[in-house]
Amino acid sequence: MRHHVNFYTNRLVTEWLKNGKIIIACDLDDTIIPYNEEIKDNCKKMVNLILECQKEGIVFLINTARSGPQLERAKEQVESLGIEVHGVNEMHPDWNRPYGINGKIYANIFLDDRGGFDCAYETLSNALAIVREKRKDGTKDE
Repeated sequence: MRHHVNFYTNRLVTEWLKNGKIIIACDLDDTIIPYNEEIKDNCKKMVNLILECQKEGIVFLINTARSGPQLERAKEQVESLGIEVHGVNEMHPDWNRPYGINGKIYANIFLDDRGGFDCAYETLSNALAIVREKRKDGTKDE
């Protein structure tokens, strides 16, 4: 079923409606936690979008290059933003599909400041709006 003209938005909506939720893998620094002051507003915007997505069903995975004490602190930082974390650099423990092997986690969308922040934000935002509308109307994906 076609929900949106953009292929990636359409695919995300289809997966969200079919599975009831999506998996979001998210980088931290300069994506949701500002490291550079000039993009602080972008980080806040992304956090707000993720919080809205939580209401519609997501599995949220931290996908970061942090290590050691910084990695240990990552989950606390994200949870302090109100985001429920289901995994840190690994798949959710309930994941029972053959993805997330060989060091690469599976996600329906990856959010990263160095990997198309604006495009990913727009795709996720558009998908959220469509999913909300479809659920409000009681529309199921085929």
